[in-house]
Amino acid sequence: MFLAFLVIIPLITFIFYIRAISKTLAAISEPYRTQSPGMAWLLLIPIFNVIWFFFLLRAIKDGFAQMYRDGITQKEIDTGYNYGIGMGCCWAASFIPQFIFIALIPMFVFSILHWNKLNSATRTIAKQQNY
Repeated sequence: MFLAFLVIIPLITFIFYIRAISKTLAAISEPYRTQSPGMAWLLLIPIFNVIWFFFLLRAIKDGFAQMYRDGITQKEIDTGYNYGIGMGCCWAASFIPQFIFIALIPMFVFSILHWNKLNSATRTIAKQQNY
């Protein structure tokens, strides 16, 4: 039971979070994508994932910004970049033994906020493409 709480449940949640990142990358029009949606799954590689997360954040932000500049979207779409940066910084800080418990709670909060913004951005693009 304790193992499920510490390992399995966070892993399943993280997989759904990666899926949201992948869907957001897929929502970006192909000419504006700098990362393919499948590249999000590289977040499953330990240690590397902390660094890769920042590259994915930038790819999502730049893709949506370029779509706005080229007139594909009517307004700029907030992808939660700042929440993602906060989550990534807390994630990186959690590798320092003295900061692990201090970093986990804000990391959890930032990840929920970022996840919400990613889903909102994906829905906004889907609505705009249907019109």
